[in-house]
Amino acid sequence: MVENKVKGYFVGGLLAIFRLRRKEAAMIKRLVLIPIIVFITLVGLKGIVIAAGGYETAVNEGNVFVRKQMYQEALDAYERAIQLKPDASEAWYNKAVVLDYLGKYGEAVNSFEKAIQYKPDYYEAWYMKGRTLDHAAQYEEAIKAFDKAVEIKPDYITALYNKGNVLDHIGNVDAAAETYDRIIKLKPDAYEAWNNKGLALAKIPDRRNEALEAYDKAIAINPKYYEAWINKGNCFVRIRKYKEAVDAYDKAIEIKPTEHASWADKGFTLADLGRHEDAVNAFSKAIELKPDSYAAWNGKGLALDALGRYEDALAAYEKTIEIQPDSYGAWTNKGLALSRLGKHAEAVVAYERALQIQPDSYETMTNKGGELFQLGRYEEAIKAFDGAVKLRPDYPQVWNNKGYALLRLGKFMEAVKSFDKVAQIITDEEAANIPRQAKIKYEALSNKGLALVQLQNYEEAVKVFDKAISIKSDIFSLWINKGLALVPLKKYTEALDAFSKATTLSGNVYEAWNYKGYVFEDMGKQQEALDAYDKAIQIKSDFFVALNNRGLLLDAMGNHTEAIEAYDKALKIKPNFDAVWFNKACAHALLSRKEEALNSLKKAIELNPGYKSVAKNNPDFSKLVGDADFLKIVGE
Repeated sequence: MVENKVKGYFVGGLLAIFRLRRKEAAMIKRLVLIPIIVFITLVGLKGIVIAAGGYETAVNEGNVFVRKQMYQEALDAYERAIQLKPDASEAWYNKAVVLDYLGKYGEAVNSFEKAIQYKPDYYEAWYMKGRTLDHAAQYEEAIKAFDKAVEIKPDYITALYNKGNVLDHIGNVDAAAETYDRIIKLKPDAYEAWNNKGLALAKIPDRRNEALEAYDKAIAINPKYYEAWINKGNCFVRIRKYKEAVDAYDKAIEIKPTEHASWADKGFTLADLGRHEDAVNAFSKAIELKPDSYAAWNGKGLALDALGRYEDALAAYEKTIEIQPDSYGAWTNKGLALSRLGKHAEAVVAYERALQIQPDSYETMTNKGGELFQLGRYEEAIKAFDGAVKLRPDYPQVWNNKGYALLRLGKFMEAVKSFDKVAQIITDEEAANIPRQAKIKYEALSNKGLALVQLQNYEEAVKVFDKAISIKSDIFSLWINKGLALVPLKKYTEALDAFSKATTLSGNVYEAWNYKGYVFEDMGKQQEALDAYDKAIQIKSDFFVALNNRGLLLDAMGNHTEAIEAYDKALKIKPNFDAVWFNKACAHALLSRKEEALNSLKKAIELNPGYKSVAKNNPDFSKLVGDADFLKIVGE
């Protein structure tokens, strides 16, 4: 009988592509409350020293126009006043304030300088010049202007606040904290300064406990200062004290239930705690308070995703995109949700949109490659993986994914090289201490072993599987693959040991018993083989592969009737299994059941015409060689 065992050297579903999890960089960042600081946001017009009736009238007109928000008319009026009294510092100042408000920063700075020229100790003008330079992103010059204002008026707290904020913004957090300390020295109950100091210190990992103390100072001075509670919660998040963070957000909510930021931050932190249902509720409340909060919509999508509610998550991401069309994070997350829904082509489109927004995202490029892989577009997947490699050559996951795509294309040597890259990037020490790195490395080694099996380099494959097992010994597929690599080497005892180890682990244990049966057959231990196949079928009654193998073994033992029963059970599970129809035909032929044999053979050939030539040369059909019906079926 021609052997048609479905046994091969790969386990079904073994090592699918390993997709990136979303990284924090690919999500909308956690909301952080803007510091409560004293900024001049309204036009700060001063009283005017009257020199002449025309000048006074022009200035007053300008002030009235400002109150009516008729800014161009106000500028015209102030310009008339300046023409009447060119050295009037207050008119220059008022003109500059309006120009700043209109975003004409260069003209505003020039006007402030004119005011200062005529009144060198005009600290308000120095301060507002600093504010305008801040608006124009000229931060170093802004700091100098604030310093000049404070030099003239040492207790000018407003200028100090703004100097501290600019210093914080440009990353000079130590200087910012010192500036806030200066405010606190002048005004010990300045809770805003304590809050701002906390925001600055929170950016320094080893000073976050000091930041928490600063927030506590602010809260002690003003217990209703909900902003400090929010910022305290954010600081707790940074040090991964999520429960304490939730408590802080709850306190902020107690003080001001209508502040959407508190609810959104609480939602993100509940998600960190794995409380995704509660997170959904918190995000929903934030959205109720601020329907256009794309951060809350995105966060809600992430929580729904974690709950496996992918359709709902997708809807949330689409709402995020509706509000913020250029949100890289939302497009990326949409791609992930579509992937989970099996909508791989749509996921590719989402990732491509994300890459238009952020072309240098190697994670998204890798995810795109993963979706193309799922679509069977392996060449395109490899191009995407190559794009990710260019962006991040030391990213091990993309090398693993590329290798697996090469495996699918039958480019086994190239696949081996790709998997070797993973081993070069992830050291043995990293694999021993970092679980995620360990996972990527043993996956790459296992995949390399599969490639080596295809290259018939079984000895090396066994060594590679052993290396993978040394990293992670409780992975079912590793032991199966090792056993399958040992079989061609006829190292049957070792192969049986590997399969037996697999039976003790979580996985498709029935497959291990099936492979044990195959090895026992090769060893000539038919009863042990039969027992192994029976064990596989006992574990999984619809395991048609083991039923087929059991039938073949029974045929070999001369028990053709029982063999046919096994084949029939397999066909009941998988009616279009061509090999089983052929095997059944052989068994009937050996029992001299012509009609049954020819019917089964005809079905096998319908499913796979290649069986015509196989049947002609198969000794099991020797009694039918000259039969007209047989010859008609096989083509003679």
